Amino acid sequence: MMAPAMRAGVDWVRTARVFLIDGYQPPFAPELEFDAEALAKTMTEMNANVVRMSTMGKYAHIQGVRFTPHRALGKRDLLREMIAAAKPRGIRVIPYISTGHKLAWSMVTKEYPEYGHRPRPGGQPDRSHMFVGEDHGTVCWNTPYRKAFMDMVEHIVRDYEIDGVYFDTWRPFYFWQGMRLCYCDGCRNGFRAASGKEIPYHEKRSGYTKAELETVDRYHAWYRERFIGIFGEVCRLVKSYKDIPLIYNINHARQIAEEDPRIIGAMDVFLYERGNSLLERAEGVSLARAAGIGVWPYIGVYNNWPRVIYNNVDYQQEIYTTAMFGGAPIIAQPWGYVDHAENRKFVSDPFFALKAHEKETEGFENEPYVAVVYGHKDPPGYARSDWFWKTDARTNTLGAFAACLHGHVQVSSVPEQIMDEPEKLGRYKVVYLAGTPHVSARSAANLMRFVENGGGLVVSYGTSLYGAEGVRQTGFGIEELIRVKPAAREGKLAEILASYQSMLGGPNDLYLIARTGAMAGKLIPLTYFEPVEVLDGGDVAMDIVTGDGRRRVLPGVVLSRHGKGKVVYGASSLEGLYVQESLPVLRDYVNTLIRMAAPEAPPFETDAPPTLVFNLTRKNSRRALHITNWSVSSERGGGSLAPAENVRVRLRVPEGKKVADAEVFGESGHAGAVKGTSRVVELNFPRLEAYRGAVVEFR
Repeated sequence: MMAPAMRAGVDWVRTARVFLIDGYQPPFAPELEFDAEALAKTMTEMNANVVRMSTMGKYAHIQGVRFTPHRALGKRDLLREMIAAAKPRGIRVIPYISTGHKLAWSMVTKEYPEYGHRPRPGGQPDRSHMFVGEDHGTVCWNTPYRKAFMDMVEHIVRDYEIDGVYFDTWRPFYFWQGMRLCYCDGCRNGFRAASGKEIPYHEKRSGYTKAELETVDRYHAWYRERFIGIFGEVCRLVKSYKDIPLIYNINHARQIAEEDPRIIGAMDVFLYERGNSLLERAEGVSLARAAGIGVWPYIGVYNNWPRVIYNNVDYQQEIYTTAMFGGAPIIAQPWGYVDHAENRKFVSDPFFALKAHEKETEGFENEPYVAVVYGHKDPPGYARSDWFWKTDARTNTLGAFAACLHGHVQVSSVPEQIMDEPEKLGRYKVVYLAGTPHVSARSAANLMRFVENGGGLVVSYGTSLYGAEGVRQTGFGIEELIRVKPAAREGKLAEILASYQSMLGGPNDLYLIARTGAMAGKLIPLTYFEPVEVLDGGDVAMDIVTGDGRRRVLPGVVLSRHGKGKVVYGASSLEGLYVQESLPVLRDYVNTLIRMAAPEAPPFETDAPPTLVFNLTRKNSRRALHITNWSVSSERGGGSLAPAENVRVRLRVPEGKKVADAEVFGESGHAGAVKGTSRVVELNFPRLEAYRGAVVEFR
């Protein structure tokens, strides 16, 4: 189950420009150096409008809680100081509440030892060092820590003028090591009462019997359910005082598929700690938005030098990319800007642009056209690699998304759960399964209805060849849709496959050739593929051929029709090869498959270079097109962008609509032009450096 649409009244989280102030490093550790006025002044100068403020890190930073205060806190209350400095400047305050996180070693062993997690009978918490200052120790929810945490939440929500709550992460066993077991009195007595069993203990995993491992699994399930109960209590507690957004750290986009749906359904915003490349950032933000929830991805990441910030254009482009796909940027380590102003402009300039154009982002959603289903889990035998190249679920789905972006095809990354929600699935024109290993019978039926009703489906490689338990099947689970079956690797075919395989990764001197169309006659490099036979109802559109003599070996792309819609199956995992090699012919191949399946023309078209990335959003009768520059030098601390000249975009006018108004926005000093006809809005940008956009009103 995906989250419901964002609630009315919390749309501001979509246009938040956030500074993150964590309690695990300066200005809180090793010494207390925090100055709320200096921070708020810096935020105002840099056009930030939200601060995520620590209430506890290694120690508590506020008064009136049952956690050890910072050694230098005295009578200070740092959250109150932040609110007093921020509110007059129009800055919203979101308190960070340490949620099951490690605490100072002295706290969990001396001042409040009863909070400690016991990873072995009679033992002390798991101990580790984190950033500067004192070591940390783990806690357990089945101790008095739970009541102290609940009281802290109530105190903060009731007694402070806050605008939301950030709960580090809702994750059981947070930072627990090894078998993730606890032998505190609460766990031992509670589990015994619930199951009639004792929690087994051995020094090493190898010492556990099969029956004991089953008991361990039962303990984990019991603990998770108790944890979900605590989560529900906390959500109800917050809402009983204030109807404010609930935010938490899901860490990375891949966690969406693994998260308990009860947690996702109750939260308003995810936080991503891992932005990675601009491509993965766009994909992860798009994924969260498709799941119906806001997202705050880190700009930059934690590093070991929190007092200086030398990043520059990469920060700027991370901010623009985050915003154009519907996320809100949160600066990971902004405290350095207070005393180190050298590179402030790479945050303050894009923050100013976003501030000036909030109306072009607030409440807008991605225009649904192509939906690439996100994947990252590989069943046994699915992933393959050799010297240079690989194929797996993560590479293939990221590659499909990348080929769409670089080919200027309007695309959204969507969670697998969407295949079980027909209403959301039906919003898209094309659904792309780039090697999704397992497709349930329920999902298959939904996909069939989607196609029969006129949707387009693109499928590649080993999609649906694996069962729910990860075992490879003898046939495709969606055979009725794709109209192919695995070919027997025997006889002459076996000889060819053995001869034309390379130790370097994938086929050697095997290619795809289209029978008709714009790619006809062009050799397309082949990578790992599934040998298939065509069933009745399938038509071969591209063949796998040998380089010598262009001999047809196997079907490479098969087209079939069902009801009003079309299905395209590609036997090779070329999406994954594209994200590894960036060959334009592979991008064209992916986009050709989409055109073959699509029931209607794309919402916009452009001849811009692939370094420019586009995303079209909509809100009621308005469309906002965003463009940002991903030239190579902008990544990893790069200091310059390669500007694009004379960028032209043709935005399709929806059927039965007319253009009521249109304007361009973004960088100052570079005017744009808009021309409209009954069918197309033409947008012209003479020069595009970092970020531009246009908003069009239809009636």
